Amino acid sequence: MAASGRWIGALRSLGRSLGQPARQQAADLSNTQRRHVGNLPVKPNSYVEDWAHKRENVELTFRFDAKTLAILGTAGIVTPYLIYQVCVTEFVSRL
Repeated sequence: MAASGRWIGALRSLGRSLGQPARQQAADLSNTQRRHVGNLPVKPNSYVEDWAHKRENVELTFRFDAKTLAILGTAGIVTPYLIYQVCVTEFVSRL
């Protein structure tokens, strides 16, 4: 009798430990934040959706060509050099 009582107790604790992750998963799902628009008449803006799609897939559509190289050269070399020259000439003219 005592041995069967131990087995029953072991099986109960095993059942509880196996059922616990399912309860935790159910609790995790109930705590997730849900966002609803409700009854508002929301219309998606096609321009915003198109821009978001292009932004998400920029690595698929990027091309490194002469136009891209010119834009990078202008933004990375010419613009900082012009800002530097303006600051230097302003500093020299104040002396």
